[in-house]
Amino acid sequence: MNPLETRRLGRTNLHVTALGLGCYQFTSEFNVPQRDAHAILDLACASGINLVDTAAMYGFGESEELVGRALQRHPHWRPHLSTKVGWLDRTVARAKGDDAYRDEDLLERAIRHSLWLLRVERVDIFMVHEPDWPKWGLEYKTGDAPVMRVLERLKKENVIGAIGLGGWNCDVIADLLSTGRFDVALVAGGLSLVAQPIFTRVIPAAKTHDVGIILGGALGQGGLVVKDRPAVLAKIAAGDRVDYHRKVLEIYALSDELQLALPELAVRYVLSQREIHTHIAGARHATHLEANLAAVAKGPPPPEIIARIEAVNSPALV
Repeated sequence: MNPLETRRLGRTNLHVTALGLGCYQFTSEFNVPQRDAHAILDLACASGINLVDTAAMYGFGESEELVGRALQRHPHWRPHLSTKVGWLDRTVARAKGDDAYRDEDLLERAIRHSLWLLRVERVDIFMVHEPDWPKWGLEYKTGDAPVMRVLERLKKENVIGAIGLGGWNCDVIADLLSTGRFDVALVAGGLSLVAQPIFTRVIPAAKTHDVGIILGGALGQGGLVVKDRPAVLAKIAAGDRVDYHRKVLEIYALSDELQLALPELAVRYVLSQREIHTHIAGARHATHLEANLAAVAKGPPPPEIIARIEAVNSPALV
């Protein structure tokens, strides 16, 4: 299998494959048998993927454990690891409730538990998970918060390579990137076939501070690309989301015209965006990852197709 293209992940100076692996949806939380999760990770290793993203809350720790087991099975595989601290009610810090988000000792305990599950002494990227949650006490103008004091200290101790943010709120991510204290941002839902909010503020802030950009949620966590189109359209229409409904209809029509499956179209479209350093598409079965790898191997869509996707998302059409 041909090696994947690598891109520099901002000021981390890590060179990551343009397709990474998101490790949420192969847990038992999504009724995925562990043998299937093992197969996904084994394929990621064999394919040359070198960025693996997980989090403490994914499967209540199961995702980090599965990644750690994969590293044990494949001692020659040394992907760049990204994980997150947050959703503490799903971690070893849950006994203290929301107070845990401002307890530096407990935050460090949760972080070190992630390292233990991953079976490593150091993680390349550690992120604040859902930084828009008020319980963190994050000051958006300065980036100050108990979790930042812990992460910055662990970075100085070389337990963490880079500090990041992982979430869906583009405005909060942009505000925090503007403080200059974050090395990486994982923007879930920031770019898809029917939405491009990442370009309004996040990408400009990232360019200013040379922040690495990881994209998640480009497939809408499966919501846009499921086979039952009538059900998807009925659900959207019931919510009175007129413009979103229009976009989905136009993207479905484009997919049919090109005879390209929506997942392939989405993966290849994201690949065309050089500001996105890596796309951590998830998988619930090895065939999903195989399809994503095959899509990346075909390269970005032709410029005229990219232009049509962007026209669907143009505010001028609203």
